[in-house]
Amino acid sequence: MSTVTTDTHRNRRPGRIHVTTVRSLRRITPRMMRLTLGGDDLSDFDSNGGDQHVALYFYEPGVELPRPFTSDAARALLPTAKPRLRRYTIRDHRPELREVDMDFVLHGADQLASGWALTVRPGDEVIWFGPSPAYPVAPATDWTLLLGDETALPAIGAILAELPRGHRVLAAVEVADPAEEQPLPTRADATVTWLHRHDRAPGEPLREHAAALRLPGGTGRVWGGAERAVMRDLRHHFVHVRGLDRADTHLTAYWTKGETQDSEV
Repeated sequence: MSTVTTDTHRNRRPGRIHVTTVRSLRRITPRMMRLTLGGDDLSDFDSNGGDQHVALYFYEPGVELPRPFTSDAARALLPTAKPRLRRYTIRDHRPELREVDMDFVLHGADQLASGWALTVRPGDEVIWFGPSPAYPVAPATDWTLLLGDETALPAIGAILAELPRGHRVLAAVEVADPAEEQPLPTRADATVTWLHRHDRAPGEPLREHAAALRLPGGTGRVWGGAERAVMRDLRHHFVHVRGLDRADTHLTAYWTKGETQDSEV
């Protein structure tokens, strides 16, 4: 298996501020909202692909933003107006239409980003910075394993959409119930398993699935995103029990039990 570190494998293009507007929104599932954001500068948006994310800026009501609003303008505003940030994955990018899609798990009206997603309307302004570096999808291995809960589902969908035709993929996604399943188009040779949590604790279905999973032959790599302790357990399982090289196991904490989902500036 590859022994090159993950950082050398990550796609890196510099991020910047984007000022966009909501073009449309629709429920993908009962607990997932997809927003389509548009802006003139998205025609040359430098997509990093895969699991790239961006940081949405939420300023307090009444804050007057300078125009044009750039990264330098945002930094100059920090002493008097500090935004709260929420990080989301670019689910799809259509440069010919100057659009990107972002999916929001609807955790509740009292949560900053998901509450906003429930009330936002077409024409509303959305400011965000990005993209982050992303895990490249061009496989140097025989197979790829994708694991995650609903918070990682947009990234899993984006990775599946970019994987080449015929590449062997096993994907397991933990969601609340069957109503949360959604189409995941791909050219890859993919088997997607939906794990329904129902009343069980988050992460239990993922842990059980990983423990019982038979991996394909040849060399492979693992990508995953879910709660921090779950990712820690899966990293230990695949590296120390299954013997995969740590460089081929990219398992990221998307949220932490008992803490807010994202950090402030």
